[in-house]
Amino acid sequence: MKATRISVLTFAAALVGAQIPAPAAFAGQGTSTTYLNVRSGPGSGNAVVGGLNPGDVVEILRCDADAWCQIAGVGMEGWVASRYLTAGPEYPAVNPGCTWSLDVTLPEPQFRATCPPGVEPPPPPPPPGDIACFFAEPSFGGTRTCLDVGDFARLDPDLSGTFSSVQISGEARVRLCTEPDLGGVCMDWMESTLALDPRLDDSAMSAKVYVGYLPPPPPPPPVVHSEGSVELTLNGRADLDQGDSGAAGADIWWRPQGGDSQVIVPVNGAQMSLADGSDRSLHDCRAERFDATPIDAASLTDGAVVCLKTNLGRVARFLVATEGGSALTLDYVTWAEQ
Repeated sequence: MKATRISVLTFAAALVGAQIPAPAAFAGQGTSTTYLNVRSGPGSGNAVVGGLNPGDVVEILRCDADAWCQIAGVGMEGWVASRYLTAGPEYPAVNPGCTWSLDVTLPEPQFRATCPPGVEPPPPPPPPGDIACFFAEPSFGGTRTCLDVGDFARLDPDLSGTFSSVQISGEARVRLCTEPDLGGVCMDWMESTLALDPRLDDSAMSAKVYVGYLPPPPPPPPVVHSEGSVELTLNGRADLDQGDSGAAGADIWWRPQGGDSQVIVPVNGAQMSLADGSDRSLHDCRAERFDATPIDAASLTDGAVVCLKTNLGRVARFLVATEGGSALTLDYVTWAEQ
């Protein structure tokens, strides 16, 4: 697994105390824009070992901070001034008025398109092979981080929560998750996208770059509309859409039913389902058969869970947390989904 991040600060730190910077990642192909001397080292004071014609395509091996690049091709290897190189044939054609220029201020020499105002520059192509490049801004803008095929259970702290677009090369596919170890909300991308889904934009904490197919990621957890505790006195009512006690907007009513018994009754169009009293998820409660049948409150004091459809159509669940004769405390959760 390999991650390559473009960072001016990282590059500057690497230069401290060094006369010639260490080789950077392979930059791709370049094309000579003129008749160009190829020299034995970086700088015009070095011996000429060959020459390029306009249009000659070479491989750019590395560049130094003085804008000299080591190249190989057309039967020779040596150094040329980067200002006389433009993007090679692997780079996309640009709109009229745009030009490619080689940026050597980064650890990974890279051609960047300069365009007039109002013209969107194309992104550089990703490195060859099955790889995914993530960008800190939409539309392939900002800092770029490229990841080979592999699991990245915990993104580096300076990368976590920074991805906004992704450029995918070869057969690679991408899974991003909002929690470490591929947990939380996860989504897959099979092709490049200019803007990540808002749930993952600037939120990814782990990643997987893979080839082939994976089981679908687990669905995101349901959105909770309201949750907490609500207290009821005998003959009191509760609104589980908002978690309030009182008659206005109430979903349930705790009232006497002759003798010493009390019941919980759905009101204002709300409906309930006790079923077997087990704890149930949104999916489970949504599949229940709801009706307006009252439920004996005494049957709920052992922690039985009731599914509820509120008078506003939301799905909820509640249980009796405490019971004190003339008072009940209900723990509840009401989901945003209907």
